Amino acid sequence: MSNRLGGFIVGQNINGSVGTFTAVTSPTLTFGSTAGTPSVDQAVQLTTTGTLPTGLSTNITYYVISVSTNTCQLSTTLGGSAVTFTNSSGSGVHTAVTQREFNPFAGPPDFVEYLVVAGGGGGGGGFPGVPGGTGGGGGGGGVRQGVLPVATGSVLTVTVGAGGIGQYWKSTGAAGTDGGNGANSVFSTITSVYGGGGGGGANPGLNGGSGGGTGGANGTVSRGIPGQGSDGAPSSGGYSGGSGGGAGSSGNITPSHPGAFGGTGICSAVSGTRTFYGGGGGSHAGSGATFTHNGGAGGGGFSGIASSGEGPNAGDGTANLGGGGGGGGNGSTVNNKSGAGGSGIVIIRYPMTATPPSFTTGNCQINYADGYQIYIWTSSGSVTF
Repeated sequence: MSNRLGGFIVGQNINGSVGTFTAVTSPTLTFGSTAGTPSVDQAVQLTTTGTLPTGLSTNITYYVISVSTNTCQLSTTLGGSAVTFTNSSGSGVHTAVTQREFNPFAGPPDFVEYLVVAGGGGGGGGFPGVPGGTGGGGGGGGVRQGVLPVATGSVLTVTVGAGGIGQYWKSTGAAGTDGGNGANSVFSTITSVYGGGGGGGANPGLNGGSGGGTGGANGTVSRGIPGQGSDGAPSSGGYSGGSGGGAGSSGNITPSHPGAFGGTGICSAVSGTRTFYGGGGGSHAGSGATFTHNGGAGGGGFSGIASSGEGPNAGDGTANLGGGGGGGGNGSTVNNKSGAGGSGIVIIRYPMTATPPSFTTGNCQINYADGYQIYIWTSSGSVTF
């Protein structure tokens, strides 16, 4: 698609496919058909869904110096010597393309927008006893968004943080176990910090991108990181824990035995769809309650139902939203487990008028929306422009 500005066409740098090829015997490339083989003196570039064989590169113009049926050889200069490569050393599907030259705005981007969401913290495990009670909700993973300059040829690393683990309750007289912290997510120089685990039993919540909620009867406030998340909530007393902080708001407190909804995450449309990220986990209600409390918008896990027997487990934070896990109860060692934190995500985008990356790793998902090309990682990898 092209946009019109003042009567002039601003187009994309569009690649026209000549044909796919294999590189088995250097220096000869074998194409799928005679019609799909480039002609002598034709200028082509090479693209791939994986990696090109060693000796061949993307973003270099090659010239066809000889053709025989559906095979050809390439040179970096017109009429020059054939380039050689390591036989069958690449991976993926390789394609020779021609590139239109009319677009004055084509080329690698100078800047990209980013959204980096860390893994959420796991909810705390509860325990019976005095003081004691239910676990706090896990904090949402830290969320950072903005614009980052990028340089052509630089390899930018992508790390997607895992969510923190959930915990079972502990027996009478034993301290409750804190939920696990999530893990950081990284894009180049941008790091989003893990969500803090919820406090177990009467323990305080853990600090993080957003803080985890405290366990029952603990008034300590766990801290989030300004610009990434919010504080977890303390207990209001009784046996109820506090909920985890979210990227957009702090955890919530409710009187005595009722639990609390998790803190709200941050909404972003960088993926092409408006989505909340980094919600806090809900805190568990007190003994005898028969209701749950939801996590905050952005993947926060719901609290379980408190029970002196076989109460159900709390909800996990949502994968790839960085939500905190729900707080655990004070029932049995079989159920009543707190929720695990949700894993994070890394998303970048930039205008479609710029060229795609020369290389990506990590099973990157590619979308197009609102004039942007969008790259989404749910597992670690890299990108090169």
